Amino acid sequence: MTTSTPYISRRSRASEADLIAEDLAVEFDDNAGDATETRDDHPFTQQTPVIRTVKPENVCLVVDDASMTYRVRSSSDKHESSGRIARGIKRVTGAGWAEVHALSSLSFIVNRGESVGVIGTNGSGKSTLMKLLTGKVRPTSGEVYATSTPVMLGVNAALVKEISGRENIRLGCLAMGLSPEQTAAKYDQIVEISGLSDALEMPLKTYSSGMSSRLQFAIATSVDPDILLIDEALNTGDAQFRARTKERLDEVRSNAGCVFLVSHSLGTIKQMCTRVIWIEQGEMLADGDPQWVCDQYEEYTSHKANGRMRAAKVVYERTRLRLDRMQIDFTTGTRPKKAGTGRNR
Repeated sequence: MTTSTPYISRRSRASEADLIAEDLAVEFDDNAGDATETRDDHPFTQQTPVIRTVKPENVCLVVDDASMTYRVRSSSDKHESSGRIARGIKRVTGAGWAEVHALSSLSFIVNRGESVGVIGTNGSGKSTLMKLLTGKVRPTSGEVYATSTPVMLGVNAALVKEISGRENIRLGCLAMGLSPEQTAAKYDQIVEISGLSDALEMPLKTYSSGMSSRLQFAIATSVDPDILLIDEALNTGDAQFRARTKERLDEVRSNAGCVFLVSHSLGTIKQMCTRVIWIEQGEMLADGDPQWVCDQYEEYTSHKANGRMRAAKVVYERTRLRLDRMQIDFTTGTRPKKAGTGRNR
């Protein structure tokens, strides 16, 4: 990403704001499973977009109107073919094609020093977003720009199960580009963060999933990554490990980096993040204060779990109305140059 190109973000209310008041008070009757809406009497107004210039040296990552649609085989799609021959072929093969919209038009900027939590119900597109950020897949439309290649930490990251934890530390550090001398210098820090000093001589296959995740996290954060992505890897571990994790993430952010944390643990999100993005049904529903966003998400999931679908819908719409939609422009009229492979990294 070129450092000479500042970003301009234009924030404006969603178009649905013309139909529903911004300040929507909702009262729920838990016994009846219904919802009563109270709307303000003041007339609706069209808000002027807020234009904010962002200094390029403060930016770690930019997602510019990115969406992702998967094209998958579908046996039911053969019935939609117009031609008789085409329908016959698909009837024989038993397969057609269907489109799955995983993410729809996401735009946001992450600055250095931010810790961004990503929440959402299963199947909402959180993992797809992580794949876009790491460059594993290209967005169907839009672009993703990053100042460096993000480091992905997930529960299923590769570790060699047949060798000891000590050898996995050495192998993992070497794989990330550290020299043997740098690996030796980082070793004590990795052991301290993982809290596995008593199990380092044992083969990794004897570790529990929680122990493996802790070792992964300690190894991945040993290189002071500029952009760190953590996908469901911190949901295990005791209070001491969570305290060490938070301390390490604070160090990463203080070194001018940013952190993405995907988790279903709202307590972990509120404790470790400075900002939370809520993705639901492939759309960004909220982006803001961790306490407020998590409260809305908890209320939404509680209504859905108890079958109060109308109440959940009201929370969904109320939350979406408070989201300021973002449009990203470049003041010089040109976007950062793309690499020869077509990636914007």
